[in-house]
Amino acid sequence: MKFIKFLFPLVILAVGVAVFIHLKDSKTEQEPLEAKVVSPLVNVQEVALVSAVPITRLFGEVESPDSSIMTSAIEADVVEVYILEGESVETGQLLVRLDDTDLSLELSQREAELLEVEAQIQNNKIKLEADKSALSTEKQLLKLIRNAVQRAKKLAQSQAGSLATLDEALQNEQRQLLAILKRQQSIDEFPSTQLQLEARKRKAESLRKKAENDLARTQVYAPADGKVTNVLVSHGDRITRGGVLVQMYDKSSLEVRVQVPADYIPVLQESLDNDVSVTATAVHNSGSIDLALHRLSAVVSEGQGGVDAFFRSGTSKLPALGITLEIRLNLPPVDNAVVVSVDALYGKNRIYRVVNNVLEAVDVNLLGQLNNKSGQRMVIISGQNLQQSDQILTSRLPQAVSGLTVEISQL
Repeated sequence: MKFIKFLFPLVILAVGVAVFIHLKDSKTEQEPLEAKVVSPLVNVQEVALVSAVPITRLFGEVESPDSSIMTSAIEADVVEVYILEGESVETGQLLVRLDDTDLSLELSQREAELLEVEAQIQNNKIKLEADKSALSTEKQLLKLIRNAVQRAKKLAQSQAGSLATLDEALQNEQRQLLAILKRQQSIDEFPSTQLQLEARKRKAESLRKKAENDLARTQVYAPADGKVTNVLVSHGDRITRGGVLVQMYDKSSLEVRVQVPADYIPVLQESLDNDVSVTATAVHNSGSIDLALHRLSAVVSEGQGGVDAFFRSGTSKLPALGITLEIRLNLPPVDNAVVVSVDALYGKNRIYRVVNNVLEAVDVNLLGQLNNKSGQRMVIISGQNLQQSDQILTSRLPQAVSGLTVEISQL
């Protein structure tokens, strides 16, 4: 019995080995599978060299070169503010009125000072005429005194008169000569005195004019038709000289500042130099605004990769200051260009040409964009490295690389 228990596992093991060997010997050999490469099905477009007007999409901001910051030229209290932020104003419209009490008194004082100087000038002229008349009288009186001196001398010589009488006559003659000298000096000083008074008059006139200007500055008016962007004062505020009252901009001078890539600057500058119009379209609130290039910035700001271009609208009104707009810039026409779909462009400057069902990379220059008749966005590339009727890959292939075999769709 013990022998049977020992033999039974050996029998099971032997049967298992026999079955394994039988299955192994009876296995059929399978043919190895061959890898089958399927070429991607692609669409192509034949090259057609054309003349095209490129469009490039940029962004611009509405701004105004005529933004006004109105400050106070005097120190005064704010009496009234007539406008609010965001309101439209017209040229000459009163915006803010300041207290003019002190300045009115200052003007009255300056006018009084001017009247005083004018009266002095008039008195000086009257004095001149009086001195001239008095000088003539003084000279006639001198003749009489000299005659009296001669008579006194004769009487003294004949001992009919005293020496005291002669001395008195001589003294009268000297006093009269001194009076004539003083009168002549007064006449001679008239021009210089008059110049001094005229200078004082001019000074008084200047001070009066300054007072008038200061008084006029108590009322602040809009310098142009525009919109108020900020009101920094209210009734009762004490404003110092130079303090900001109102900020506004001229609506007629609004323009759009657009940063244009450096690659486009030469053609834009050439168009400006030759008086060739460069147009653009601004997209705003599902509408469009026609723009024209006005000028290019003279400098490149630090950290920028292009030059600022300034566009203005001749007919349409631009939106509020600071609004950002999408700009579609119409570049000057280019010849020997190729218009292809967006999917044909890989990166910024590469397309693939299909030669004998094999891809071949071609470097091109991106000139801009346009919309075809169906409204589909297309790109314009240079045809420098392409030939008429070349086939360009227009399908988007993630694995696109030179040497890749493709199959062209016949649809």
